[in-house]
Amino acid sequence: MAPQNDRKNNKFIRPRHLKKLGLPGMIVILLLFIGVTVYNDNFAGEDTEQETTADNEVTVDQHIDGDTTRFNYNGSSESFRYLIINTPEIGRDGEQDEPYAQEAFERTQELLDNADTITVEFDEEEKDHYDRYLAYVYADDEMVNEVLVQEGLASVDYVHPPNDKYEDLLKEAEQQAKNEGLGIWSDQ
Repeated sequence: MAPQNDRKNNKFIRPRHLKKLGLPGMIVILLLFIGVTVYNDNFAGEDTEQETTADNEVTVDQHIDGDTTRFNYNGSSESFRYLIINTPEIGRDGEQDEPYAQEAFERTQELLDNADTITVEFDEEEKDHYDRYLAYVYADDEMVNEVLVQEGLASVDYVHPPNDKYEDLLKEAEQQAKNEGLGIWSDQ
């Protein structure tokens, strides 16, 4: 038999029952309602913040190397280091490039220059001890950090908790690149 929506059976919301609670009972109900609302708002706010962390739109100011770019962010040119990855170093002051350094640099440049939108997502700590921003960088909806690792142009490195949100994802991509002998893994 289907439940009936009968006013007789719905005793809790009847006004005379609310009167029996009295002022102290009404205060308790009000406090419970406020507590649940505040609790839900706080946790909903955290979830929303997690989902929208990549909404920090930036534009390229200067390409530095495969894992560092200067972006225009919040009205100024800022250095951004790509989280959890390391690309081969470009030679400075007459030094030779490490193998695949130019390829990593050019691939990063290509991804960013061809994107309609570039966004950055921060993890727990936004800056390193060099005052560089630490971020996962997205060219449109594609994470540049991951693309570089997938293509064997970067290794998973500099994993410093609590900035390790995508460590497992990037380690999986690195293992795949190793298995396929791509880029920096081609001589292994």
